[in-house]
Amino acid sequence: MIPIKVDLIKKAKRPGYAMKPEYITIHQTGNTSKGANAEMHNRYVHNVAPNPSWHFTVDDKEIYQHLPLNENGWHAGDGTNGPGNRKSIAIEICVNRDGNLAQAEANAAWLAAKLIKEVGSLKPFPDCMKQHYDWSKKNCPAQIRGRKNGWQDFLAAVEAHLKAGDMPAITRAI
Repeated sequence: MIPIKVDLIKKAKRPGYAMKPEYITIHQTGNTSKGANAEMHNRYVHNVAPNPSWHFTVDDKEIYQHLPLNENGWHAGDGTNGPGNRKSIAIEICVNRDGNLAQAEANAAWLAAKLIKEVGSLKPFPDCMKQHYDWSKKNCPAQIRGRKNGWQDFLAAVEAHLKAGDMPAITRAI
């Protein structure tokens, strides 16, 4: 089990629109800098980012939750009322060069499966799973998309977790 640290952004800084999620959108941070892990991205959305944009950041060791699952984020590039922004939970996977990308992707697949099991409003698997690309044609998640069968392999990893079924509740707050 990977630790999930719930560290929600202050309400005044969140987009704050009510959301009934139907999708999970997978992103990769695009930040290959050393140290650009989940903790660093958590600090970024709390202290630097003008408009926090996603629900979870995942690396090879931990997961941070930044937004409640019943509020939207600005992450999909499909506009204020686009279904990517207004109906999907965003997961950012860290691609920092000092991290283990394969493990970060595996952790994200585990988190996606966990959300599918716990969030009743999501469309059935695999229809609930989207790439950032699906909403705005941005090449994201770039590393997954860049591998032969990358997206299919990611979905297969999510499905394997769904079949295994061992998904403890998100309870750890910092």
